[in-house]
Amino acid sequence: MKKNVSKLLLSAFTMLIVLSLISSMNVTAVETPDQTIEVQGDAIQTQLQSNLRTMFIFSEKTKLTVSANIGLELDINCQALRIGDKDVIIEVEGNDDLRMTMTCTREETQLDLMSGSLNRVRNRNAYRYLEGFCITMECTPNYNCQCKCDPDCVCDCQCKCDPDCNCNSECPYDGVFLKARLSIKATDQNRLGQWACYDDENEEWVTAPTINQDGYLTAETNVLATWTLLVPEVTTSAIVGTVAIASVSALGILSLSVFYLKKRH
Repeated sequence: MKKNVSKLLLSAFTMLIVLSLISSMNVTAVETPDQTIEVQGDAIQTQLQSNLRTMFIFSEKTKLTVSANIGLELDINCQALRIGDKDVIIEVEGNDDLRMTMTCTREETQLDLMSGSLNRVRNRNAYRYLEGFCITMECTPNYNCQCKCDPDCVCDCQCKCDPDCNCNSECPYDGVFLKARLSIKATDQNRLGQWACYDDENEEWVTAPTINQDGYLTAETNVLATWTLLVPEVTTSAIVGTVAIASVSALGILSLSVFYLKKRH
C-alpha cells in the first residue's frame, strides 16, 4: 500500500512538472534571413534592398536582423562585445526609400538604464532593466542629390538648379517612416518584459503592448526613439499568488491520485 502511494505521489509530481514545462514552451517559426553578414567590429554602413531580410552578426555575438518594405540606407553601430549574445529583429515600414541609423548599446546611464536599475514608467508601475540591450533609431529621407552651386542655397536634398545656377526648389521629403516592429528573443529572464521607449519631452519611459509571438517578445510602434525591454518588478503579493496557484494545482493532482488509489482498494 505504502509503495503504491509513493509511486502515485511521484507520478503526480512528475505530471505537474511536465504540465508546467508544456505551458511555458514557445514554438519558434521565425523566417530564415535571406542573407547573413558577419561584421568584425562595431559598425557597418550598407544599402538594403526592399523586402530583403538581412541578419547582421556583430563580433560573433549580437544578432540584428533588419528588413523593410522599402530601400534602406543603413548605418548601424553596435557594442556587441558589451551587449553579448542577443537576437533582435527590426522590421521597418515606410512609403519610400529611407536613411536609417541604429545605435545599439548595453547601458544608457543618462536614461537610467543600468544593469538592474529600477524605473517607473508612465503608468507608475515599477520595472527593472535586466536585458542589457537598448537601441536608438533615427530616420531621415534618402536624398538623391544636392544643389550646392548657389552659396545661398540651404537645400541639402533633391532639388533643381536653373540655368543661372540658382536654387529654385523647395526640399521635398522622398520618404516617410510609417512604423516598425521590434522583436527580441524571449528567455526565462525577460519573458514578462515589455518594450518601452523614452519620452524625451516628459523624461519618462512609456511601455508598449508586447506579445510573445513565435518565441520573440514583439511590439509595434510609429515612434522613432530609444527603445529597450523592461521587466515588471515582482512584488511579494505576486510571488505569493504564484506559489498559491502552484500549490492548489499540486494538491488537486494529489487529491485525485489518493481518490483513485482508495477506489482501487
